[in-house]
Amino acid sequence: MDLTIPSRFAGPPSIAHGGYVAGHFADRMADGMAGRSADRSADRVGATSATGAGAVQVTLRRPTPLDAPLRLVATSEDQWALRHDGEVCADAVPVSLDLAVPAPPSLDEAAAAAPGSPSHFNGSGVHPTCFGCSILREPDDGLRITAGPLTVDGRELVAAAWTPGPAFAASDGRVDVRHVVAALDCPGAFAFMVDGERPGLLGRITYEVRGPVELGETHVVTGWQIGRDGRKLFAGTAIHAADGTCRAVAEATWFVVDWSRVRSADGDGTGR
Repeated sequence: MDLTIPSRFAGPPSIAHGGYVAGHFADRMADGMAGRSADRSADRVGATSATGAGAVQVTLRRPTPLDAPLRLVATSEDQWALRHDGEVCADAVPVSLDLAVPAPPSLDEAAAAAPGSPSHFNGSGVHPTCFGCSILREPDDGLRITAGPLTVDGRELVAAAWTPGPAFAASDGRVDVRHVVAALDCPGAFAFMVDGERPGLLGRITYEVRGPVELGETHVVTGWQIGRDGRKLFAGTAIHAADGTCRAVAEATWFVVDWSRVRSADGDGTGR
């Protein structure tokens, strides 16, 4: 499958948003994931919401370029890779995801957390270009998920209220899975940023879409710390419907980097 990722879907400047890249694997891997989920959706065709499909683990090997020819290819029966000029930018395998998801805040609590979000750092956020979290993006052009800190039942989280509009629709009338996975990206980094850490590159994300993310409905997006190992930071993220039903979850590995020294990733899963 040949594709390009337009510059609209940047994370850091000139690099494709890691969550958006990862979301491209969901539909392509549907058959490989079928045996891992009893709830496989029957209507998953092309770019859809891909609910009930099981979990996908995507490792980002190097930055994915924008506006460049890419090729999504099967490397085995249930494994895929995204390539540019023969080099692997990302690869994916079906997995099982066992993640303890904290209780979400209410919609009002999530909305009230926004002023403390890293999206507001220095008036322009972490990356002003970011499709996922930049407040400088127009509402129909970026997700604008401004997750800020709060505490729920004694658990420290970041959270945002998110109402996806028609610009993010899939062919089935729900939110495109690529945008769902993109929404699960930045809040994981923000869970560390609000404590003064500086995760810079998404290295791996394992995600599972458990139910429909509906257009025009307000959802709660959360992120929380899981742990760390040296320069690796481990985070969880989730999307909940207004009634508290969990619609999507992810576990991610982030890397602390010095952005002034970043030129290209080294191929070991450090390539947001």
